[in-house]
Amino acid sequence: MKYQETDNDTIAAISTPGSGEGGIGIVRLSGKNSLSIADKIFAPGKNAGDKHARLKPSMFKTHTVHYGWIVDGKTRIDEALLTLMRSPKTYTREDIVEISGHGGPAVLRNILELCISNGARIAGPGEFTRRAFLNGRIDLAQAEAVCGLIRAKTDRSSGIAVEQIKGALSEKIKGLRAGLIKLAAGLEAELDYSGEGIEFVSRKNARQALNKILEDINTSLSASRKNRVYVEGVKIAITGRPNVGKSSLFNALLEKERAIVTAIPGTTRDVIAETFNLRGIPVTIMDTAGIMSGNLEQIEKISTAKSKEILGLADIVIFVVDFSRPLSRNDRDIARLISASAKKVILVLNKADLACSTAKKRKKLTTELVKFLAAKEHPARQPVIVECSALKNKGIAALETALYNKILEENNLLKSPDAAESSFVVNSRQERSLANAGESISQALDALSRSEPEEFVVLHLRAALDRLGEITGETTTEEILDAVFSNFCVGK
Repeated sequence: MKYQETDNDTIAAISTPGSGEGGIGIVRLSGKNSLSIADKIFAPGKNAGDKHARLKPSMFKTHTVHYGWIVDGKTRIDEALLTLMRSPKTYTREDIVEISGHGGPAVLRNILELCISNGARIAGPGEFTRRAFLNGRIDLAQAEAVCGLIRAKTDRSSGIAVEQIKGALSEKIKGLRAGLIKLAAGLEAELDYSGEGIEFVSRKNARQALNKILEDINTSLSASRKNRVYVEGVKIAITGRPNVGKSSLFNALLEKERAIVTAIPGTTRDVIAETFNLRGIPVTIMDTAGIMSGNLEQIEKISTAKSKEILGLADIVIFVVDFSRPLSRNDRDIARLISASAKKVILVLNKADLACSTAKKRKKLTTELVKFLAAKEHPARQPVIVECSALKNKGIAALETALYNKILEENNLLKSPDAAESSFVVNSRQERSLANAGESISQALDALSRSEPEEFVVLHLRAALDRLGEITGETTTEEILDAVFSNFCVGK
């Protein structure tokens, strides 16, 4: 969408979730015609003592809320509250009108269509926040944090997003840029006096300053990579042959009956995914159909292929076996499949309440499984083993602890899950820009060490400034903006 051609339009969108019903739903307008559109579709209520009953919305004071009716000519569409906010003290720095009506999909759609027919157009994804950025209310890092807050699945991830909306990341980037600008300005000044041998910045001080900035960038990247798991979460696949209790385990972890559980093998035919909060980490857990081998029916082939596909997408695999029965050929085939995928594994010995084998037999079973799971390419890799009974909810707490520790281990957080810098997180786009800035600074340091002319050093510093500017939007392109705001929902 070419926003530069339509920035003066008045936009409208439903700003509350579009699926299902709710007590209240909000339709939002932003732009120069918001008030005139409100005049056409809003009739103030005539409650006793309402001094605004004969006023039009364009006559209301800013940042006030008014009771009335949404009307199409003389037809009443909905009883509603209208909130009016005049520029520039608004989210977009434009005139904004928000209509709080009843939350039925049909009602909200009718109100939106009424706004469109009276001069607004439907907003694009994230266009309200895009206007907030273009109008200078927030920078690009803060805009992305708005999307992060909307999508946050845990208190930890929402807290990180709030800090970035407040400007935590922006302030860090501004500090880095300020140091680079000071150095670049000093070196550029020397170019103007190159024939007089005046040195505005000593090479020793320049190297020290650049090394400090580079160290700060690398520290920030390291902290972000460790703690991004609290924002982006992890994907975990539950796999195993049919009827070993995968769906029971899935339900036990979610603490609700999400998947159908029966004694009939092959109940689950497709992938079921849900997200839950594991001690501050958003975990998407996927219950897969039992993986089968041999001569299969068409539906069995499809479900097995889908399970193998999900196995490839997972960060961690929970491999479930029936601890009350001897290992089958199917169990061994699945173990080999997991081994070949080089995935991190938690081996769950389910139905432990039914296991009646001796300690010797139990040890033999686990030893055999571990042998199959430890790939030749990764002989030192050992799965975490947890015994449980999903049906009786025994051992689930131990499994959650094993999952949590495995996630921390994979993200180098096992020794410091609550590190001081845990609130610093950049997304993949910001990480690329930050890493590229570090690379340009390294090139500037190399140029200084080789006593290259100031022009080359400044060239690298300017490149670093541009890369840092991409994070906050001080240097950006339409392609970057389109990529950022396409991730937003419509209405924000």
